[in-house]
Amino acid sequence: MPLHKNVVLLGGDRREVELYRRWREQGMKVKMAGFEHCPEVAKADIFTESDLQDAAVLIAPLTGIKENGTVSAIYADEALSVIPIIKRSPRQSIVLAGSVAPAVQAHLQGRELIITGDDAELALLNAVPTAEGAIQKAMELSDLTLHGSCCLVIGLGRCGRVLAGKLQGLGAKVTAVVRCPETAALAETMALDAVFPAQLDRIVCRAEFVFNTVPAPVLHAALIARMLPEAVVLDLAAAPGGTDFQAAENLGIKAVLLPGLPGKRAPRSAARILERVYGRILNEVGEKR
Repeated sequence: MPLHKNVVLLGGDRREVELYRRWREQGMKVKMAGFEHCPEVAKADIFTESDLQDAAVLIAPLTGIKENGTVSAIYADEALSVIPIIKRSPRQSIVLAGSVAPAVQAHLQGRELIITGDDAELALLNAVPTAEGAIQKAMELSDLTLHGSCCLVIGLGRCGRVLAGKLQGLGAKVTAVVRCPETAALAETMALDAVFPAQLDRIVCRAEFVFNTVPAPVLHAALIARMLPEAVVLDLAAAPGGTDFQAAENLGIKAVLLPGLPGKRAPRSAARILERVYGRILNEVGEKR
């Protein structure tokens, strides 16, 4: 990313703080919106409206911009409303966000939008801290070792593949839930057992750890009712996840939704990933302009 670019980070978590630190060390101008209570951000770098005059890039978190125009901002008193900021930014500025609700896109008014949540490189690199964070949480929630345990990984996309491989490395017996013969063949090349969703009711009753990566209703009440009492469900999908959490609570099954694991588990590594991917994206945009 060219050092003359002026960047505004719109909310986020520890990842953005680490990214801010790395970019400032490189001499970049970085302003932080929604970080008023973060002691590691210099007061001079807290965003004010005057910073919009020469803002070239506005970056919202990977968690995206919601329907109400807000983003997560853990270092602020409340969620950060970004629509007023975007609307007052220069028309030639670039907006990056993990996702943007359709109702918000009209407010961009012609500004270039890049959905970082669709970036394949970012998704694959982020799968590593996500998988490690899921494994760490699984160890915290259970009195069983992963070694020798029966683990179910629902979805064998980028995150599912990395997670399944790491579980195998710990000696777990891993079964992948896949949707098509091609993915079943991929599971076979990874020495994984594979089942289709229609077979879930026969396999879920043996699973001690269930990891869901599919952002759609998958683990419904009837399936949860068939789980072992000691089973742990770890849902890595985007909110609201694919688990009926109320049913799990009613049945006494431990089930947790785990958003933003890279920022919680390994923020420094996650910031390096963001620096690499954002830099590539903006260089590509710069070459086209």
